Amino acid sequence: MKKMWTAKCSQCGQRFRNYDRGAMLTRIQKHMWKFHSEWMRARMKAGRLAGGPGNPTVGMVLTAIAQGLPVALALLRVVKKPRWDRLSGAVSSFEPYMKPEHREIWQGLKVVKSMNIKRGS
Repeated sequence: MKKMWTAKCSQCGQRFRNYDRGAMLTRIQKHMWKFHSEWMRARMKAGRLAGGPGNPTVGMVLTAIAQGLPVALALLRVVKKPRWDRLSGAVSSFEPYMKPEHREIWQGLKVVKSMNIKRGS
């Protein structure tokens, strides 16, 4: 017997059911664009503009590294693990082009982030 997939619209609560997960996701996506298009656009815009402290761009990380270790550590403190995984891969691709002192700071940041030390313990 196949599994019945269910989903609910986060805006209006309408339920969607289907035996095929892809078809169910397609239906909910069409529903969201048809009935909640303004919300979808605002969500996309918020994601595109989300270059705040908890979601830094690669350029922000490179600038912090160039400004020195204290600035880079302050930026590093607010970045969560999923975002850090993506950022570290992107910034590591710039590593061959970094100055030696910036490369040392970047290597140190990677070590500090991998230590996983909890505060107060």
